Amino acid sequence: MWKQFYEGMDLVHLPLFTLLLFFAVFLGVAAWVFLGRRGQDYDALARLPLAEPGAVTSDPRGARTHHERE
Repeated sequence: MWKQFYEGMDLVHLPLFTLLLFFAVFLGVAAWVFLGRRGQDYDALARLPLAEPGAVTSDPRGARTHHERE
């Protein structure tokens, strides 16, 4: 089936290009998430499940968050 699909196609390199583009975007997003200076944000989010209901916490940037149980 794929052979028949690609036989009449002049842009055979297009699927390879899109795969490489997807891979580059994926690596870029992963680097932005894991290597950026966002560690403090993740630390504040990691403490949320352990926070007491109704507790007010602040992150290193000074933003205060009020936690309520729904």
